[in-house]
Amino acid sequence: MTTLRSKFFKLNRLILFLALTATVLTFANSFYSNYEVQKEQLIKQSIEVNRAYASKLADTTEVFIASSKQQLVYAASSLFDKMDDEEYLQAEANRLKFQTDSFNSVVISDATGLTQAASPETLDLVGRQLKSAGSLEAIEEKKLLVSHPYLSTLKNLIVFLSAPVFDFSGNYLGFLGGSIYLKSPNILSEILGEHHYKNGSYIYVIDQDKQILYHPEKNRIGSFLAENDGVDEILKQKEGGMSLTNSRGVKMLAGYSTIPSTGWVVVTQSPMESTLTPLIGIMEKVILRTLPMALAVFLFIWLFARAISRPLQELAEKAGALDSPTVNEEIEGIDSWYVESLGLKKAMLSGVKLVQNQIGELKRDAETDPLTGANNRRAFQLKLKQLTLLEMPFSVLALDIDYFKRINDNYGHSVGDDVLKQQTKILNRFCRDGDMVARTGGEEFVLLLKETTADDAFLIAERLRIAISEEAFDVVGNITVSIGVAAWFVESGLTVAETLSLADHALYEAKGQGRNRSIIADKDI
Repeated sequence: MTTLRSKFFKLNRLILFLALTATVLTFANSFYSNYEVQKEQLIKQSIEVNRAYASKLADTTEVFIASSKQQLVYAASSLFDKMDDEEYLQAEANRLKFQTDSFNSVVISDATGLTQAASPETLDLVGRQLKSAGSLEAIEEKKLLVSHPYLSTLKNLIVFLSAPVFDFSGNYLGFLGGSIYLKSPNILSEILGEHHYKNGSYIYVIDQDKQILYHPEKNRIGSFLAENDGVDEILKQKEGGMSLTNSRGVKMLAGYSTIPSTGWVVVTQSPMESTLTPLIGIMEKVILRTLPMALAVFLFIWLFARAISRPLQELAEKAGALDSPTVNEEIEGIDSWYVESLGLKKAMLSGVKLVQNQIGELKRDAETDPLTGANNRRAFQLKLKQLTLLEMPFSVLALDIDYFKRINDNYGHSVGDDVLKQQTKILNRFCRDGDMVARTGGEEFVLLLKETTADDAFLIAERLRIAISEEAFDVVGNITVSIGVAAWFVESGLTVAETLSLADHALYEAKGQGRNRSIIADKDI
């Protein structure tokens, strides 16, 4: 079975399989990534278009409301001495009603809510006491206002705009008001109805109570949105865009904007499905343009696989005939243009392994402190050179055991050696992958932290200092250390030697300030 498998799994077949798999996976990943990017762009673009359009409608509606208020204020200012002139009041009400389509009806009331004039006259309101929510609000507030939407006695959903009438002494005489029937034609409905509803997109307006004030389906005007997962967020954010699911379960892309004077929110929505329809055509073009390149890459890899496998096959054949007296010449004659061969591995495995083991032992001996197992100064210098060549920033913690000489004098050098070994274990606990612990002197150690700022290194130094001070050492009990911190990065303008010198100066400063502390090096030290 093993023989059959080895004959079938030839290198050229394996490389060809790898090439085919890599090409297919790369193509699939590229297609998927392109699809997701294009999809995200289309969604963002549609949301932004809807937001901009909603903002434009909100601004236009705000202008209309401001204009309507201005009409009422101007007209109300001329009524202070005409409140007893029924003919003038009626003429003014008719003018406001029929001069523009701003209002569906206009009323003029005295301070008690008794109607003095109304237009159209078919409403038959003159002489009647007004009890609608908008009228009562106007009498109570006595200021220019836009009422909350409410249902009239005739079941019309109404927004009432009113302006107070005062005499020269500031006495309240009544109000002039215009009603906008949200379910009837007027300038407001024309403004919001300009949108051409294509591909299922539409506009609606809601107030802060989630009541629909405008909708292309008029039977929905006056209802409340209770099953729309995005309405709360829309009312909270006031302006922006988002994806949501509407009350009918359709995924929509919405843009929204708030009308400042009323707090109403204009929402423009379009179905996500229609937004993503162009994506099919885009992806077809991507496939047609990518497929020839994918085939070309596959053909190149297939040819390259054959070129790779040929010398390896020849070397494998020669590896089975190492006892031949001419094998050296035959191997020399093989065009091995890259370093790889199963036959060479089999023929040289034992020798290479022995050499590598010897080199590894020599390397460890050359770079390791024999007492503590930490890296020595040589390994530390090589690590610094590697980091500086890569321009990788690092921090250095120069550490020295406080009063170490007393330990050797009082307990002997063997106890001092045990302290150094135990401290090395603590240092290793603070070492991440790629960091280094090195012994650079008798009781002097360095902790090298790659890609670490001076501030972060100082925090590590403090944790390390506290950990050592809380560690129980056999015979000795507790010890303390002083630590100097310095950081190197390309932009600092410092050499590595200067950085190490700064760390040493900071260490001496820590000892000078009483020991058992960490200090960050200062360039001015």
